[in-house]
Amino acid sequence: MFPLTMAVFLILVLVLLPVGVCKIPVAKYSISEPIPILHKYYQAGDLTIASIISQSLLISDDVTFRRHPNEELIDENMVFTQIYQHILALVFAVKEINENVQILPNITLGFDIYNNYFRPRLTFQSSMELLSSRGKFIPNYKCNIQNIPVAVIGGPNSNICLHMAAILGNYKMPQVGCVQETFELTYAPAPGINNQIQGLFFHWMFPNGHHQYTGILQLLLHFKWMWIGVIYLNVDSAETFIHDMLPIFIKSGICFDFIEKIHLSSDIAETIISGIMMYTVILKSSVNTVVFHGEIQSIAHWRILHHFFESEEMSMKKQGIVWIMTAEMDFTSLFFQKSWDTDFLHGALSFSVQSKDMPGFKRFVQSRKPFLHKEDGCIMDFWEQAFNCFFPTSMVQKTKNVCTEEEKIETLPGSVFETGMTSHSYSIYNAVYAVAYALHAMLLSILKPKIRMHTERWILLNHHSHQLHHFLRSISFNNSAGEVVSFDQNGELVGGFNIINWVTFSNQSFLRVTVGRIDPNAAPDKVFAISEDAIVWPSIFNQIQPLSLCNDNCHPGYRRTKEEGRPFCCYNCLPCPEGKISNQTGENGMYSLYQKCWQ
Repeated sequence: MFPLTMAVFLILVLVLLPVGVCKIPVAKYSISEPIPILHKYYQAGDLTIASIISQSLLISDDVTFRRHPNEELIDENMVFTQIYQHILALVFAVKEINENVQILPNITLGFDIYNNYFRPRLTFQSSMELLSSRGKFIPNYKCNIQNIPVAVIGGPNSNICLHMAAILGNYKMPQVGCVQETFELTYAPAPGINNQIQGLFFHWMFPNGHHQYTGILQLLLHFKWMWIGVIYLNVDSAETFIHDMLPIFIKSGICFDFIEKIHLSSDIAETIISGIMMYTVILKSSVNTVVFHGEIQSIAHWRILHHFFESEEMSMKKQGIVWIMTAEMDFTSLFFQKSWDTDFLHGALSFSVQSKDMPGFKRFVQSRKPFLHKEDGCIMDFWEQAFNCFFPTSMVQKTKNVCTEEEKIETLPGSVFETGMTSHSYSIYNAVYAVAYALHAMLLSILKPKIRMHTERWILLNHHSHQLHHFLRSISFNNSAGEVVSFDQNGELVGGFNIINWVTFSNQSFLRVTVGRIDPNAAPDKVFAISEDAIVWPSIFNQIQPLSLCNDNCHPGYRRTKEEGRPFCCYNCLPCPEGKISNQTGENGMYSLYQKCWQ
């Protein structure tokens, strides 16, 4: 009993005491090392940007206590191959900055990337490791000032940011000579952090989410999709959408056949059952439009359900569905889905943060090779699963093909990996540059002309890092693609959203075609724009714009009456009394509750 109590006491002491210089004898006060995070990527620099990213899933065995816990808890690492591009976007941005003499001259940026495997516990562990000396899990004691992160980029899931804030939000005051104020940038929205304390230390590489939700409403009204379904995950950003925005949808005449929550759980069976129940609801519904509020891994999970039902000859509704997906989602897949069809996405519409392809990024991505980048702790698993091969050094031989390292990333289909920069990667790229420009502005502000020595510069920057929030909040710059990047007074990215149409092909590839936009800075009548002629609809509609109504129009001579027990946009058609007729479908082409009979 005593050793356990002492261990808990030591953890509390190390976590809660102010950070001091590294004078404690580590051997005397060290605590047991946690199960290691296996996939990291570190590059030294005068100043370090850290990142906690979900790139893969760990499939774990049940703990039997017959082996060391390290061996029992980690069975297989399943990589979302597309998310590896997020890591490359960060590395590419750091490389460009270090080669640019106009930004942070004579100061190099480094990075420290952690994979948290979509697990809150490992997000907490990663956050605490950032507060420890490298290679030693002793939070609050960090001997090398150059390893202290000046910023932490989190994502792509909104909940990662909440978990980061629980640890890193405590460090809003600088600790002299050791760990200083750390703030987080996130490229996914995290509404749960909008409170007075934590919100001060967050900057979002994501525009105000209200603009996206307003855009979804405008899209529905534009195409007169008044009868829809909604699917959402049990995450905070989706809960905000459901509680705050759906009542506004109802006031605008939208009604819902179903609003289904998908419960993501550590219990895989529970998650699958939740998904199957949701899928069954969709199959029974008469809606042709479904709004899907998900996270970045949602399409991979969605494909599993779709594949299951297709194999059971229970394909998604013969009349088809137009999916409307939020900007938090992106195309992701696991290695066993490489040959699966992507036709379920054909004709879908999604929102994405406005982005552009970065010059030189494709060439940088194509140059990546495991033997050239051995320090990259994520590339080997990515390589094996993307190319379906194995390295001789691998613990387990999963295929018959040996990786030759002559494989070329550009030969991978889009359903496995894209070489063009995605909107999520674009957000990471801009996040790194935002930190660099803010550091540069702070450097010019605090440095005196007499300070010349290189070492003194970055030490001084570290000592004044609490001022970085002010500079970041006010920063504005043009990135390499000519786009202006800046934050508003709430720390949210100033910008809007693109509306994307997904076009899929039989070889598992796809195109994202921009067919519209949401520009909150435009004139009121131009905030929402859509090009109908550019949209490719799901094949079942034969390029005829789909309808999504609870009822067909009542024929002339009939009137609408409310159908008891059904939503307000569902009705019965009854003949008009003798001597009266009806020939209207509603004001402005919209379907009013009652289609009246007239004399």
